[in-house]
Amino acid sequence: MATTITAEDLPNLLANDIKVKVAGVDCDGILRGKVMAKEKFLGIAQKGFGFSSAVFGWDMQDVLYTTEANIAPADSGYVDFLAVPDLNSFRRIPWEDDIPFFLVRFVQNDKPVSADGRSMLRSICDKLAANNCKGMAGG
Repeated sequence: MATTITAEDLPNLLANDIKVKVAGVDCDGILRGKVMAKEKFLGIAQKGFGFSSAVFGWDMQDVLYTTEANIAPADSGYVDFLAVPDLNSFRRIPWEDDIPFFLVRFVQNDKPVSADGRSMLRSICDKLAANNCKGMAGG
């Protein structure tokens, strides 16, 4: 069974690092993220940080969708979602000098963003678990 990572574990886990990479999955399944200073990450690890909703308004070539998406309307100025790191998604990226990496989930007004694939999957798994079932997938 995997060990659960808590915010209290992070200073030791990241003791030798100076930066952290975080990313969320857009509606095309592409990771969209950023690299931030370790100190910044430690400050947002529990509460999250602002992340532009435009992540759900661009296609895989970074061109705005021609059909307006209600999730990220241009007239809203692409307001920020809250990106909350999933601490248990921690990995190191070997081809990027072993930088620590965490996936994020997107939240707006204390609710999961419907277009966020990770939130959608979590919701489905929670519904299955409530019915004493477990979802499994493989690639």
